[in-house]
Amino acid sequence: MTALSQLKTLYHLTLSPIRGDTHQERLDSFYSKQAEGYDEFRKRMLHGRDELFADLPAEPGAAWVDLGAGTGMNAERFGDRLGNFSSVKLVDLSESLIAIAKKRIAARAWQNVETMHADVTRLDMPDESTDLVTFTYSLTMIPDWFAAINEACRILKPGGTIG
Repeated sequence: MTALSQLKTLYHLTLSPIRGDTHQERLDSFYSKQAEGYDEFRKRMLHGRDELFADLPAEPGAAWVDLGAGTGMNAERFGDRLGNFSSVKLVDLSESLIAIAKKRIAARAWQNVETMHADVTRLDMPDESTDLVTFTYSLTMIPDWFAAINEACRILKPGGTIG
């Protein structure tokens, strides 16, 4: 990441006005101009993700849902273990970040991974349908984060993991 792109991302992160009437519009306003440099910039700010994903289960045939998945970078953190999952859903409300996730999925030809543009407080998913649910720094961007945690618990199978 060049110094200029870092400054641009920093500007949009801290000084660029956030516009929109809805939470989705505000998220897209916030992330749209920094989406391309999101992963590289956040790597310096947000620590612990690699360690978390190294410790999370990736059992063969399991289903994983990443809530607030953003660019889909968390899928890469599983490395070769990503192929163990029968299904992976990367869920985010920001269309600009989901667009990056879709590019990532296509570039890596992941057959078991899909994006889901949705509000994580109101998921269109069956109860007890997933083995692993993750949030990585996304709860801070969700106004009703209690509802997001309730949804995670609702879709989690008995004995499943929230990380």
